[in-house]
Amino acid sequence: MLVYTLLPILVFYGLLLQRLTVKKNFYKLQTENYISQKKYTLMFWFLLLWLLAVFKGLSVGTDTQMYYQFFRSSNYEIFEPGISFIYDIAKKYNNYLFFSIFVYLIFLFFIFKGIEKNCPNYLISIFFFILTYVYLTSFNQVRQLIAVSLIFCFIHYLLSKKDRYKFVVIILIALLFHRSAIFLFLLFLVPKRKLKLKYTIPFFILTIFLYFIPDFRDIFGKFIINFSGFYADKYEVNTKYFFSMNKDKGLVELMPVIFQMGILLFTHTYMEAKKNLNINYNLFDFSYNIITINLCLYAIAGIEAVDRIQIYLSVFNIYFYSLLFHQLLNDTNKYIARLVPFIILIFWLIYYFLRIITNNQGVVPYTFLN
Repeated sequence: MLVYTLLPILVFYGLLLQRLTVKKNFYKLQTENYISQKKYTLMFWFLLLWLLAVFKGLSVGTDTQMYYQFFRSSNYEIFEPGISFIYDIAKKYNNYLFFSIFVYLIFLFFIFKGIEKNCPNYLISIFFFILTYVYLTSFNQVRQLIAVSLIFCFIHYLLSKKDRYKFVVIILIALLFHRSAIFLFLLFLVPKRKLKLKYTIPFFILTIFLYFIPDFRDIFGKFIINFSGFYADKYEVNTKYFFSMNKDKGLVELMPVIFQMGILLFTHTYMEAKKNLNINYNLFDFSYNIITINLCLYAIAGIEAVDRIQIYLSVFNIYFYSLLFHQLLNDTNKYIARLVPFIILIFWLIYYFLRIITNNQGVVPYTFLN
């Protein structure tokens, strides 16, 4: 557990060391505060997180042993072509370490490339990459997280009127690593403008109500089977587990969801008019909508197939909180600018450590090449 405790502490310490810089916009006659952007910051954290993932022991993560056994038995043809190709490389050199090296190299490369392109303050983004558990989820669902990283990095295609259909190519590439990427065509239906409160609030209330109705989740699971096509075929030997409610989630699990709903409502009411910074507001609004949908999906939480879909949506927390914090960093109300980030960080730190303590994803304890 020590490794996972030190990770957020080290990022936070790095944030304290980073100096505040000011950029001038001569066209708008204004200045903008940044947490100093340095390329070596990205490189340092890329290498550190990559090495931790590559050299983790076979007992770290519930799926790690499975991936290793597929390598030992050479029975990995059941996986998607992209993953099978990486297995072929590892098998050629008869070393499983090659598999870990390449899968985590691809995953982290596209995550960090997305951060570099779209996030104004690198360390804040890396902080939420860790705190929101996206990084540690890759210790298990590494195939799907490669697909997630591709969507994360190239989401600007979807937001562009001119290039949005290039996003279809990205989805097809993501399908080479995990079939769940078939659901990502639904992203074309997500509004690009921020959802209005008259829709968001009823959705949140309905989510909380449906959360306590298990029968609704099972009905929705059956609907997903009919919609999923070849993705459902992949899990036909375990359909009941994958498309029915199999995890009991109560009030304790709902509380973090409600808190995040509160953050979104605050963002909508307070930050709406503050659009004078050099950031991608289209991405901010789209991330807001994606996270809203993700939180509403907790109405059917506990279905494995839905949990897998939520992984694609949860990664947008990195963009959302990075862009939100930058707006707060430049807010004229110093009380709000300090209090709100503090409350958000405390929440995510507590949530992160609760997941570590309960050994979510089976990542505790961390072992090195064992």
